[in-house]
Amino acid sequence: MRKLFVLLSLIMMVTGGWCQSAEERAQRAFQQLDAQRYPEAISAYEQLLEEGYSSAGLHYNLGLAYYRTEKLGLAMLQMEKAKKLAPYDKEVRKNLDLLRNEQEDGLLPIPTFFLYDWWHRIAARLQPDSWGVLAILFTFIGVGLLMSWLWFRNRATPPAWYPAKRGTQLPIYGGTLILLAILFIFFASSRTKALARADQAVILPKTVDVHIAPEADTEVDFQLHEGLRVRLLDNFEGWRKVELVDGRTGWVLKDAVGVI
Repeated sequence: MRKLFVLLSLIMMVTGGWCQSAEERAQRAFQQLDAQRYPEAISAYEQLLEEGYSSAGLHYNLGLAYYRTEKLGLAMLQMEKAKKLAPYDKEVRKNLDLLRNEQEDGLLPIPTFFLYDWWHRIAARLQPDSWGVLAILFTFIGVGLLMSWLWFRNRATPPAWYPAKRGTQLPIYGGTLILLAILFIFFASSRTKALARADQAVILPKTVDVHIAPEADTEVDFQLHEGLRVRLLDNFEGWRKVELVDGRTGWVLKDAVGVI
């Protein structure tokens, strides 16, 4: 029994230390970043990513560390990932715009309609599951209010809890809650699609040759430089077909792009 107790204690100590280590290592990584020890910060943040941890703050700090080591492509990739997770974060958007201005090709993403940005910034405030829970909750409450109004509106003696003087407002409240529930469902759907989207990427090397076909010995159509955001159209045996904002397309090696 004593051996079993010791074994369980060791397991609890190990698992407890493991659970705390992620937060502690993130804090140490930030301390390394703040002390301008960028290679150490990068190593710590990359280790956290490899273990499955991800957040807008983690990608943002890693992007800053890469930028300080003059790796614009990797810095842009991490900043783009931070924006994908938190498009409402003004600091992320500001620094991403600054990095884009340093990109050599000068091809900025096409601005989106402000209502589109507004919608996605609100949707990103919660995870899709949270929007779904709110939608279910509001639906139940809204339906309950409508049913109580339909059930008791014509009764001579409604129950004591029924607001007789304001009973006519119940369908308004119920209908509003149901409409909000529908809105939350749309938020959940759009957020799910945004997180699952994998057709955007960033050029990583200093210079990349863009070929007219997915073969190394084919003609080089043009060159791209690190940090440029591109759209992924197709892939073939270690090659990715990319599209630029000006409509040009071509093939680059798969390792030359990082998927956002």
